[in-house]
Amino acid sequence: MQDQTIKTNAPVNEFAAARQFFAGAGRKWWQVLAILTVAIGTFASLYHLYVPIVGAYDTFVLRPLHLLLISLVGLLSFSIRGSKRDFSKPDWTWAIDLVLGVALTLSLVHILMDPTGLEERFAYSEATTLDTVAAVALVALVVELARRCIGLPIAILIVIILAYGIWGGDSFSIFRHRPIPTPEVFQGLYMTTFGIFGSPVAAMATYVFLFIIFGAYIEKCKTGMLIQRVGLKATGKSPGGPAKVAVVTSASFGTISGSALANVMATGAVTIPLMKRIGFRKEDAGGIEAAASSGGQLTPPIMGAVAFVMSDITGIPYADIIVAAAVPALLFYVSLFVAIDLTARRDNMQGVPDEMMPKRGEIMQLAHMVLPIVTLVVALVSGYSPMMSALVGIATAIVVSSLRAETRLSLPEILGCLHTAAKTTVVATIACAAAGIVVGVLNMTGFGLRLSSELINITNGQMFLALIFVMLTCVVLGMGMPTVAAYIITIAIGGPVLIELGVPVLAAHMFILYFAVLSLITPPVMVASFGAAALAEGSVTGTGLAAIRYAALAFVIPFVFVFNPDLLIIGSDFAWYAILLSILTATVGAILFGVAISGYPARTMVERALYLFAAYCLVVPDHGLDLLGIAIVICHLGTRWIMSRRTQPE
Repeated sequence: MQDQTIKTNAPVNEFAAARQFFAGAGRKWWQVLAILTVAIGTFASLYHLYVPIVGAYDTFVLRPLHLLLISLVGLLSFSIRGSKRDFSKPDWTWAIDLVLGVALTLSLVHILMDPTGLEERFAYSEATTLDTVAAVALVALVVELARRCIGLPIAILIVIILAYGIWGGDSFSIFRHRPIPTPEVFQGLYMTTFGIFGSPVAAMATYVFLFIIFGAYIEKCKTGMLIQRVGLKATGKSPGGPAKVAVVTSASFGTISGSALANVMATGAVTIPLMKRIGFRKEDAGGIEAAASSGGQLTPPIMGAVAFVMSDITGIPYADIIVAAAVPALLFYVSLFVAIDLTARRDNMQGVPDEMMPKRGEIMQLAHMVLPIVTLVVALVSGYSPMMSALVGIATAIVVSSLRAETRLSLPEILGCLHTAAKTTVVATIACAAAGIVVGVLNMTGFGLRLSSELINITNGQMFLALIFVMLTCVVLGMGMPTVAAYIITIAIGGPVLIELGVPVLAAHMFILYFAVLSLITPPVMVASFGAAALAEGSVTGTGLAAIRYAALAFVIPFVFVFNPDLLIIGSDFAWYAILLSILTATVGAILFGVAISGYPARTMVERALYLFAAYCLVVPDHGLDLLGIAIVICHLGTRWIMSRRTQPE
């Protein structure tokens, strides 16, 4: 009886409510709302699949329509209380949502009715009262959706930025800007591509959404299960096997997902209980998963779709960006893998129990589902646009999955994937719209450029101090944001500072991307750590600290490639053999970093500090420092060997 009560009281999502309606069991009028939610989400995905086929990229059609469809899904899926909507319990707040939905539709349809006239009216300062009312309504709705779908801190940040844009002309010091009439602030955010409909929403509307659809399909076709089984087979029996599986699966799945939190919830549900079972502390299990999942956003070839955004902003070819990102990502995962292995050996942990290892043939049953990922990567590397590459990957997933009964999808399941993708896109799209407001106000007020000049004056041109300031800015502004939105907001503020100091464009953007991603595991928000702590049933603070410890090398690498851009390979003047040598020595440095983090065999704080310094020497592309790092390790190991020989009984 107790189980039945729990089941009855559980929230009913739109899928379940729609199924109840069509099954004819207890039809209710409010189930129509669930059907509408599914229909809008499915249509949104179909529309975005249609756009790249016909090439319909009209800016003020695609972006507003994308925001309209996804925002309606968000408004219907999230209640006014900020929780997932329960479609079995209608209440008075649904009336408010109806009003907000109508206002959202009207404010965006106003653009769709005359997109060319909208731009012309703003350009010639002829905006109408209706334009201003629609602008205010849309900005307010973005704030409300951010509160519901992302959290109150993001909504507060947007309100503060808006207040600064409206009243900052009366402030002081670097915060003072030219007075901007209030209607002009809202019109600029609504009627141009420098506000809500700027680069962040453009990225979501063109290729990011398509990759989310691709991810929804391959996950439904059990590709995630294939990755987990391969990871188990490859590393499961070694010491700390489940934690290594978390690294393998998170790196593979995270590069596609575009969300560290989604990555944590997808892979951590399997790996975290296994880690706890073999002896990892709750906080360490959650921390390892959070660190590995965040690193997936930095891992080529897709990097959570941020690689394409970076290519658009910088003008650097996509192929160059993924090559540049390869070595830092390799170093991060080598360090994490070694730290896990040595921690497990130190504590005598075992691998995955035999009964949980994939049986013979289970991998081959799903092996064909690797083809969509291979096809996608080949299309990207071959020079196809991200949109067409994603379409090829999705088509391959649908065709290949039909080859075996284990992965074959029915028509309702295919349509379900389309709606799931739209629902998954809600948080990222709202975050990108919010990022557009932030970036738009900063551009109107010129605050970003003034901040750059002020930081250079404060630091007296000292590169290291400026990097620390930019790092802290990225961590604060990126908190709680999906990768793409966090990167775009932080590059608007931190990018000019680094470039003015002489940092190469690619190195500056990679530096900011790293800390925008690391904000997901850094206090106070650390959403990836929150998700991992929930799965591990451990302390949030302890999980966050563990994630920072295991991902520690990722906090160092950006400083290294700013001072030594040759680590990014692209633009290096070194010969290929010199680059290869630098990669090998840097990999050894990452291994030593893992030794220092694990505390084995370097047990004392002095030994760990020595290994950290040796790791730094080897990671930095400098042959003199390489020799110094190797000498430190040889001396330490030699000393340990001599001392062990002396203590042995004769």
